Amino acid sequence: MSNQYISPCIQVCRIEQGECIGCGRTSNEITRWSRMSHFERMQVMKRLGYGTRTRTQARIAREALRRK
Repeated sequence: MSNQYISPCIQVCRIEQGECIGCGRTSNEITRWSRMSHFERMQVMKRLGYGTRTRTQARIAREALRRK
């Protein structure tokens, strides 16, 4: 069995107002991610709109980091 997890991380990691501006997860979700069950991770992914996130959203997050 593999320890690979699907992750919403887009390598733009900065916590602002309790959430990562890149992936949208809370700091608690990020910390617990590898210990969450598949079901728990999929609940987070659903809340984040997994499957509907666009490359444009990722680009906007990266540009926001550069401006700061």
